[in-house]
Amino acid sequence: LARAEFATLRLRLLKIAVRVQETTSRIRLAFASCCPEADLVRRLASALAPQPRAASP
Repeated sequence: LARAEFATLRLRLLKIAVRVQETTSRIRLAFASCCPEADLVRRLASALAPQPRAASP
């Protein structure tokens, strides 16, 4: 996807139907079992998630 055009990104990432479950501390996305891009979206979300900070000594 590094060299993909906007139309490709829109079709592959933005036009995905998911069920969103929001709690106080998490947002869960439930993909359809036949969604071919679910793994890609999971990897993108984990790459963009904030990393926990190490405790100061």
